[in-house]
Amino acid sequence: MSDQLNFNDELLSLWKAKPFVPFVIILASGDRYEVNEPIQMAMGDNVVVLVPPGSTHVFFRKNQIVGVEVREPAA
Repeated sequence: MSDQLNFNDELLSLWKAKPFVPFVIILASGDRYEVNEPIQMAMGDNVVVLVPPGSTHVFFRKNQIVGVEVREPAA
């Protein structure tokens, strides 16, 4: 349980970072979602809602997330 809480804290830190650095959320299904701006994402206790560019919203449970890739900040 503590690992889940730590992961939640890390995801929250990425989302709220100033300056924001884009990241990719990777799901167990293999789906990947880029978060290029914090306004694209919302988090609840167990759910993440994303609005990918040029698409409708996507809902998934936090326990479906298997990884997060942080993009390199623009130089």
